[in-house]
Amino acid sequence: MTDQIIVDDLTMEGYTNRLKNQIFKILPLHEEGGEWEKHVDTLLIELYGLQDVLMSINFLPLIGKLNSLRFLNYKHLRKTVFEMINLVDDLC
Repeated sequence: MTDQIIVDDLTMEGYTNRLKNQIFKILPLHEEGGEWEKHVDTLLIELYGLQDVLMSINFLPLIGKLNSLRFLNYKHLRKTVFEMINLVDDLC
């Protein structure tokens, strides 16, 4: 049995804004030839660690899309990044 973590609305709003910014950051990193895949891996580690807090109907599609980015061409990667940002809006 795990202890449920309670997060107040203001903290959750701040976190989701930060998460959206970190997801958006994938685009310039990719465009500039930066370590965007390492950034994606870091986001996945963070999200897996917070799954008890963020678990909702949108959590699994978010993880799935984030995992698939490295297999997409840039056009689809860009579209998927914006889809993930929309999923984060409805996480909690």
